[in-house]
Amino acid sequence: MNRFDHPAGWGTRYLRDTIGFETHMRQIRERRGENVPDAWYRRPYFYALRLELEKMRTSGQTIRFPSFVKKKDYEFELVGIFLQGIKTTDIAEAIDHMGNGGMKFCIMNDCSCRDFQKEDSLLPLGVSNSKGIADKSFGTTCAYGRDLGMDAAGVFCIEMELSVNGRPRCQSHFNSIYFKDPVTSSLRNWSFAETITWFGKMNQGFEVGDLLGSGTIGNGCIAERSDIYPWLKHGDEIVMKVDGLGELRNTVEVIEMPTP
Repeated sequence: MNRFDHPAGWGTRYLRDTIGFETHMRQIRERRGENVPDAWYRRPYFYALRLELEKMRTSGQTIRFPSFVKKKDYEFELVGIFLQGIKTTDIAEAIDHMGNGGMKFCIMNDCSCRDFQKEDSLLPLGVSNSKGIADKSFGTTCAYGRDLGMDAAGVFCIEMELSVNGRPRCQSHFNSIYFKDPVTSSLRNWSFAETITWFGKMNQGFEVGDLLGSGTIGNGCIAERSDIYPWLKHGDEIVMKVDGLGELRNTVEVIEMPTP
């Protein structure tokens, strides 16, 4: 393990963030009376956003939401930062890249503004607008993939824990990213290596400084359990802990802004 430099040194800061965990996908949709789309089992879902430097926070800093956002949410993820570029359709090459120096990984809180995200979801170009409203936060401890217990498919073997105001809300494991294919019954995943390879098949690669999000782990956000957890408010403390990656600790700050 070591520490990341300030995000200003990360390069492009171009984030592609997936919905990699079936549990998260399913529970979000169940609350809306919907099923997981068949397409999710065939390809990764993602949004893309170039991050503003001043909205990239680190552990110990506040994470800021405008006052006009009513449904303020955290999202518990990992993110990979590309130290070397790659464009490949070869899964073995992608696994080697993420395990042996091509990437480093840290915790990410992909803060969401659920009221605006719901509106964006009804429009054809997706949620990138709402994903850029609030800050995002990144852990200061990082590691290569090989240090995170990668299995043969490139999936990490690490435990993940989340608490809000000192009370546990999520205790899970990154390998919960595996899912059973509804057609073939085979065990599959949309982790980093599979996602890199899928982008390669779509004639897209990654440059130095690009970021790739894992998606939110199951039960890693309020939207999945808004029947029992309230939306975030000013002063709430969110702590995310991951084996080998330390902890990401932030307090919510609501900043006054006029309603758009």
